[in-house]
Amino acid sequence: MPSALSDTISTHLAVAGSLLPVQTRAVYDTSDPYAVRFDFILDGCPPIRWHFERDMLAEGVRRPVGEGDVSLRPRWAGGRETLVMQLWGDTRVGYESAVLITDSAQVSDFLEESYRLVARGAESCDVDGFLYRIRCSD
Repeated sequence: MPSALSDTISTHLAVAGSLLPVQTRAVYDTSDPYAVRFDFILDGCPPIRWHFERDMLAEGVRRPVGEGDVSLRPRWAGGRETLVMQLWGDTRVGYESAVLITDSAQVSDFLEESYRLVARGAESCDVDGFLYRIRCSD
C-alpha cells in the first residue's frame, strides 16, 4: 500500500473581483497522518505550502470552521459547491490574507482517498520514537 498520495485540485485566487486559476497540488503523507499539504503554484514563484488539519478540511466542506490563520467555509458558486479558504500570513508588506476557492467535490474525493491510507481516528504519532531519535542525534 502506498504511503502517500497527491492530486491536482481546481483552485482560483480571488483578486479584485476576479478569479485567477492557481495550480494546486494536494498531498497526503502517512508520516504526518493528521495533515494535508496544499502546494499553491503561481507562475515564476516557488510553491507556497500550507498544511491543513485533515479533519478541518473535512468539516470545512460542510460548515464554516477555523479562526486565526486559516478559515474554511462551503459556498455555492456557478451551480456547484466550492470551498472558500481564507489564509492569513506574514508577507513583506505586513500581515495579509488570500482567498482561494476550490472545488469541494475534489477536496472530498481526495480526503476519501487519504482515509483509505489512514482511517479517520486511526492516526497516531510515534512520540517515543521521535524523542529517542532526537536524543540519539546529539
